[in-house]
Amino acid sequence: MHLLILILQLFGAIALFIFAIKLLSENLQALSGSNFKRTLNKLTKNNFSTIVTGTIFTTAIQSSSAASVFILGFVNAGLINLRKAFGLILGANIGTTLTLWLVYLGMQFDLVQIALPLILVAFPFYLSKKRNQRKIGGILFSLSLLFLALYFLKNFLPSIESHQKLQDFFQHLSNYGLLTNLLFIVFGILLTILVHFSSASITISILLASKGLPIELAAMIVLGANIGTTFTAHLVAAIGDKYTKVVAAFHTFFNVIVALIFLFLGKLLLTFIGDHISTNLAVQLITFDTITNLVGVLLFTPFVNRLAFYCQKKYFSFNNTEKRVEFFAIPFGTNSDLYKNEANKKLIKLATTTKQTIYTLGRMITESDEEKILVFRERILELEKEGDQLEREVNEFLNEIADLDLPNENTLAIHQLITLCHHLESVGDIAIKISSIHRRRRMTNSYFTPKMRTYLVEFQEYLDQATRILNQNLNETQEEVSIKQAEFIEKSINTIYKEAESNLMKTIEKEKLLTTSALFYKDLIQNYEILGDHLYKANKTIVKLKNQ
Repeated sequence: MHLLILILQLFGAIALFIFAIKLLSENLQALSGSNFKRTLNKLTKNNFSTIVTGTIFTTAIQSSSAASVFILGFVNAGLINLRKAFGLILGANIGTTLTLWLVYLGMQFDLVQIALPLILVAFPFYLSKKRNQRKIGGILFSLSLLFLALYFLKNFLPSIESHQKLQDFFQHLSNYGLLTNLLFIVFGILLTILVHFSSASITISILLASKGLPIELAAMIVLGANIGTTFTAHLVAAIGDKYTKVVAAFHTFFNVIVALIFLFLGKLLLTFIGDHISTNLAVQLITFDTITNLVGVLLFTPFVNRLAFYCQKKYFSFNNTEKRVEFFAIPFGTNSDLYKNEANKKLIKLATTTKQTIYTLGRMITESDEEKILVFRERILELEKEGDQLEREVNEFLNEIADLDLPNENTLAIHQLITLCHHLESVGDIAIKISSIHRRRRMTNSYFTPKMRTYLVEFQEYLDQATRILNQNLNETQEEVSIKQAEFIEKSINTIYKEAESNLMKTIEKEKLLTTSALFYKDLIQNYEILGDHLYKANKTIVKLKNQ
């Protein structure tokens, strides 16, 4: 029974450590916001700046797994090419080592004495109404949990030195040489797949070394952990496009090559570190991880351009094909920026379809050829069908995202995207009604006066402007959006509607208009006004999203 309690305490400490890293990563991601993504291409002009950017980005969010998933998202969104993605992956491998130095720093002090005062400092921040202050509170709180978890791990992890059977077991294993090293690399891979964080696996290897595990075997766990951390990227790439699969494969390829090199040179490197840098086991292992990643980056950097060109030529054609937007649940990832970016691509496509629909609708106002009217109507039906498909895909996608455990502000953003999707899809439905009215009017030879047609043309001009502004605002490279133009257009459309309605009543009173013509016209201006409302509300929703 006592042994069972000890085992549960150990695994509980490991679970607390993983949760602390997860919480720290999520709060740092949320605090970093979208400014990084807006300047991404500016920061990745050459291989050196790309690697530095990857290092800084990974350091900022404290998770190489999360960084690799973001990089896959950038590639999938078309924000960066393969060369830049490869460079960012190399930088991410350097950036993740800084998390280990933070863990080591925590090990040098009485962790409980650090953790509890840190919770006290975090508490007022965590209760703040301001978003950034809450995130700072979350970071401090997660650091305190991290230190508590390390304290428990140090206390509950059994000492190998005090167990003769364990010592004999590892002594026996060491007789197999490279095979033993390979076994511990595999152990590191499996452990990281299980816990999802290489920093957690490497911390466990450090603690095992401090309890008596030979440092060379602990170093092999470190090499395996760096390979295992790519598993998350492969989960995402499995349902992504070809580019994401290539980038995920490159991440694994890099870590496998580094592991193979230091499978043979690891002992020499550890001896060098022990003789010239530090005799502290934790420092030796973290330095080992840092040097192996730096050496790997130095080896790969000269070949990044050639590798990117080779992959582009071998696996991709220059013809892009549309694919259905997919949802993928990232283990331990609740940051919705990646998902929102993917949904935004489809919404831009939907907005483009809306613009084409409105333009085609305008051509039906003055067209008198019955065959062309039919062509325009068929085109609108095609566009509406395409819009319906996009709307269903994006809605399913966003509804699945909304089921994640997201922060309040991200949940609100997802619901606003769903609202935007509804308004854009509604435009297509109304456009079909208007096209049907135009066609029936032509079939019945219902007459509109020149003044009545003028109002319809004015409606059309303002609707064209509204869709143009909509596409500008929705474009994710647009840093500043405004509702003023959309408000002006909405007011103008409402004014035109009132004037057109008043003119219709006067025309009827003068008996210059048949009843059927009046009914058709009334339906038209009402639906044009409703179109204007949906476009204004869509623009208003976009502005809310951009200004969050």
